[in-house]
Parts: sequence; structure tokens; C-alpha cells
Amino acid sequence: MRTIVCPVDFSEISENAANYAARVARDLDAEVVLAHAQHVPVLDVHTPPSTVKDMMDQQQLDNSRKLDGLASKLKTSVGGNIRTWQTFGLVVDMIREIEAESSVYLVIMGTKGVSNPFDKWIGTTSSDVMQRCEIPMIIVPDGSVYTGWPKVGYATDFSMESDNAILDFQELVRPFNSALNIIHVSNKKVNADEMLAVVKHFEPNANVDTIAGEDIATELNDYVWENDLQLIGLKRHKRGFINNLFHKSISKELAMTSKMPVLIF
Repeated sequence: MRTIVCPVDFSEISENAANYAARVARDLDAEVVLAHAQHVPVLDVHTPPSTVKDMMDQQQLDNSRKLDGLASKLKTSVGGNIRTWQTFGLVVDMIREIEAESSVYLVIMGTKGVSNPFDKWIGTTSSDVMQRCEIPMIIVPDGSVYTGWPKVGYATDFSMESDNAILDFQELVRPFNSALNIIHVSNKKVNADEMLAVVKHFEPNANVDTIAGEDIATELNDYVWENDLQLIGLKRHKRGFINNLFHKSISKELAMTSKMPVLIF
């Protein structure tokens, strides 16, 4: 059975992502692992070790109850195979622990904004996981509701790595019978030979479009809205490419991300 890991921190944002994950899992006949990474309390250095242990034990008990409550809620509203996982440490390390036990097919995680323009779009914890996790990851903006993926897009800069990942993206969305839009993003005019070189790798029904201009973020946002895409894929082959996509028009990006989950390879 496929395993989908959904890290949660019990916020509304992560609960929404958990709901999204449960619905994706239902369509894939997969299990969901609701996982919480617990932090060691920050206390005065003179705090007795017994007190620290008591606090950690209580925190763990409280979080277990929250996890069980969320799992029960999702089983009632969505159904499916849902279990829980809790550990101390970082979210990325927790995902690796779960991966060692059962092969993880996908990570689905909510996002919330902060100060840095890229991190405002992607979320600090989500950004850290995305940079360090080798498992495909869907980042779910607050308010996103899963209704299937009838139309999906993949943004590429025509690099070798990015092109190869399109095949992985196609394979991942294949069970959903998604119509695929391949979106070439560039700040220069597209060469027709380049376009043909990329198109030949993909299924005949893949629609290939080009976004060109100085403000790629705005162009891509507009494309997503105009074409009603439910999911867009990106390859994390170099930080610069993703940053180039999302470093401008922050207000418009935030408006866009209230709707569109992003799958990072």
C-alpha cells in the first residue's frame, strides 16, 4: 500500500492539509500517516531533569490525544486508512524515520507565510522540508480544497533535470487521469527547436505552452488561473530556478496560492 506522510502542528493550516492528504489517499487507495515532530521544551538551565522529563511526557501525551482526535475526525469525514506518528526532533528527520519503516510515496504539507518573499510563499517549515526531503512533496496553501486533479501543469526551464522530472510527474498523476499542461518558463523568446526537443518526450495529448517575460511569477500566476489548473509541478534541481519564478509580485502570488497546491520533486 502507498504511504502518504502529512506533518501536522495542529494549526488550522495543517489540519486543512491533512484533510487534503486524506482525500488524495482515498483516490489512491493509500494510507495516511499523520505525523507530529515534537520539540524539546526550552527551559532554564537550572530546571531539574525530572521536571523536564515530566513536561516532555505530558506534552507527548497531549499531542497524542490531538493526533488521535484528528485521525478520528478524518476517518469519519473522509474515511480511509489513517494512522499517527510522533517523535522528538525535526520534521525532515521524522519523515526519514517513517521512510525507514515503510516506503513513503508522497509528503503533503500545509504552508503559512512569513517575512522572506520565497518563504512567505512556501512557508518556513515547508521550505526546510522541501530543500532537504528527497520524497516528492505537495505544498498545500491555506484554504485549498482537494476536488481531484482533472487539469495539472508542470513548469520547466527546459533543463535536462527538469525535463526528466516531467516523466516522474506524469507517472505520479497518472492514476487521476489528469490532462497535462507543460509550461515552459523563460525570460527570453523561445526557440522552436527547443520546444520540439521537449515535446517529443511526452504523451501526444500533453499541451505545451510558453510563458516568457521579465516577470515570470506574474505570468505563471495568470496562466494557472486562466487554465484552471488544480496542481502544478516543479523540479527542485536548483534553488535559483524556483526563486526566479516566485520572487516578484508577492501579493498576487499569495492570492494565487490560496487555491493552487504545488508538487515539488
